[in-house]
Amino acid sequence: LIEQGEIMSSSQVMPYSIFLGFVHKNIPPVGFPITHDHVTYAFWGLVALWTSTEFYGADLLVTVLSMVYPAWMSYKAENSGSYPKQWISYWIIFAAVFMLEFLDFIICYIPIFKTLKMGFFLWCMYPCQNNGAEVVYNGALKPALAALDAWVSSIKSPIVEFPKDD
Repeated sequence: LIEQGEIMSSSQVMPYSIFLGFVHKNIPPVGFPITHDHVTYAFWGLVALWTSTEFYGADLLVTVLSMVYPAWMSYKAENSGSYPKQWISYWIIFAAVFMLEFLDFIICYIPIFKTLKMGFFLWCMYPCQNNGAEVVYNGALKPALAALDAWVSSIKSPIVEFPKDD
């Protein structure tokens, strides 16, 4: 993790840090020093406000935040030939949350669901040890999928038969 006041190297640059650096350099003087932390908190506060009020484009914003960066990191991992467990776990969790959203009769009663979902996905993609993807996958989804795998493997005939290559 980056300590406060420490300069980040190019391998530690967070996805939004380029934008925040631009904003921080172009803020006019307001009478008190504005730090990188102020800009970061303001940015994520506005994003949380936007998604919690379900203003226009909130669904698009949450979808873009939860798909673009992980897709890019998965692409980079595939090109390098390594498959980090974080991104495999992330996509399994993403699929589970996507399937959960079809239970709209339950989801509609959860206040600020989009903000909670965005925060959850940001926690899952955060680059640190024991991030959300690993914690949720190892703690909840992996045991459930293992039980489901045993049940699916017990079925003798295939549900769908794919054509064989000649």
